[in-house]
Amino acid sequence: MWFERDRRGVHSMGTDARGQRRYFSAETIAALEGLSPADLAALHDALAELEADVLVDYDPEDDTIDHADEDRYRFTQPPTSIAFPPVTSEFADAFAAHVQGLPKRWRLDASALAFELVGTILAPHLAREQARRSATWRLTARRRRGSRRVRRR
Repeated sequence: MWFERDRRGVHSMGTDARGQRRYFSAETIAALEGLSPADLAALHDALAELEADVLVDYDPEDDTIDHADEDRYRFTQPPTSIAFPPVTSEFADAFAAHVQGLPKRWRLDASALAFELVGTILAPHLAREQARRSATWRLTARRRRGSRRVRRR
C-alpha cells in the first residue's frame, strides 16, 4: 500500500490468481472452493465492506506522510509475513480479525487480497450464471419475436 504524491488516494498492488494463493493456506482455499455460490457471493460482499472500512482509516491529505518513504512501497507486492492463518469456517470474521491485527501499512493489501481471492473463486460460478441467463434471454426473445420455427410434416 502506498500514498500518492498528489494526495488523492492510496493504492494497493493487485495480484493475479497465482499470486493471491501465496497468502492463503491450501486448506483455506479448499474450504472456500467448497462453499456454495451464494455463500461465496455473501462473503465477497462482506470482504468488500471490510476493504471499505479499512480505506476509511487512511488520510491521503495527511501532512505527516513522507512521500520519499512511500516511493519504496510503490508497485511492490506485500510481504508474505501478512499471510492469512488457516481458516475453514467463519471466513468473514477470521479475515477481518487478521486484517485488523496487521500493521496499518498492510491492512489495505490484506483486505484486498482476501476480496480478490474470493472473487477469483467466485468468477467461474458467475460466468456460468451469466451464460445461463443469456441463453434464457435469447430463447425468450426468439419466442417473443415469433422466430421459433415449427416443423411441418
